[in-house]
Amino acid sequence: MTAQTINTIREFLLQAGTEYRVYDMGRGIEKLDNQTFVDLENNLMPVPCPRAGQAWFGVVFWNKQLSHEQYIWFVKIPIDERSLLSQAARNQFLEAVVTALGNNLERTKETGAQLPDNPYIFTPSQQQLADFNALIRKELLLSARLGLSKAVAYLKAPSVLPWEELALQDIADLAVHIERKDIEQALHNNLDKLPFQVLTALCSSFENIRIDAALTDRLIQLFENAEFAEIQHMVLRGLKNSIARDLVKQFLHELIAQGEPDVECLVIIAGRHFRQLSDDSLLVDYLVKVIESDPALQLFRGIYTDLVQVPETRFALLSLMRRNDLPEPLAQAIATLYENASMLKSAS
Repeated sequence: MTAQTINTIREFLLQAGTEYRVYDMGRGIEKLDNQTFVDLENNLMPVPCPRAGQAWFGVVFWNKQLSHEQYIWFVKIPIDERSLLSQAARNQFLEAVVTALGNNLERTKETGAQLPDNPYIFTPSQQQLADFNALIRKELLLSARLGLSKAVAYLKAPSVLPWEELALQDIADLAVHIERKDIEQALHNNLDKLPFQVLTALCSSFENIRIDAALTDRLIQLFENAEFAEIQHMVLRGLKNSIARDLVKQFLHELIAQGEPDVECLVIIAGRHFRQLSDDSLLVDYLVKVIESDPALQLFRGIYTDLVQVPETRFALLSLMRRNDLPEPLAQAIATLYENASMLKSAS
């Protein structure tokens, strides 16, 4: 097998005899079904959660005939102006894979499936790595780590056990097992008693799992009563995947219309709650608030450029150009944005 005989990452993994899972890691960690990944690789659909002009994937794979180990690649591939994967970049990554690992992953054991440095691999943050490991262990039905029991014991008695004994991985493992009744009850009893360090790690993990309406409501209360802006930031991230979508939308509407979200909150809304911004009224109010936070429009330009690459918000953003009922600050900001783009295009 050579880079000339395979055309996609999926094809390489299948020809190598592996089973695999793929996760989108652009704006949180979200599992992609196999057909979606096929469509992404074949440019049949845009990347759903691009960030900074790249698609970010976590790929976990294993070959039971070779080893009982699972291997992970963290891959970033540039996208074009339509948010489609760059085929040239993907092919260059495949060439690096085949060169490093050869046919049928025959050097997997000696290399640990590690690839040489290349522009298409990335290293997640420690928090993201802990969350990813917790998610795939649960997805693959692997035995729970010993740290889970320690984290559960701490959550049940946070005033008794020292939080310093918990690893980041322990807290991530706790979050992915949130459906357990004992964990659910302990969270209900002690969420507002957790120290800042544990709470922030826990909320970071929440953004990658489904949380119910009860926990959503508790997090919103925690946001409203928070003493520090950093807690508000982490709680806002933790609400990303709530199943209580309408409750979160109402919270965001009130925060934007009546509250005073700081710049970090506004950035988190774009990065984590972009699906809510497909609602026209919320999008307009949000962009006005962004402009109020930075009249120089640097923040507006950055957020607009970011969100216009996201399929779920692209149409809503582009449609603003055709509206004549926008608030004046937003209308002027959009006009300035496109005037600058036209000038740059003419200059080139």
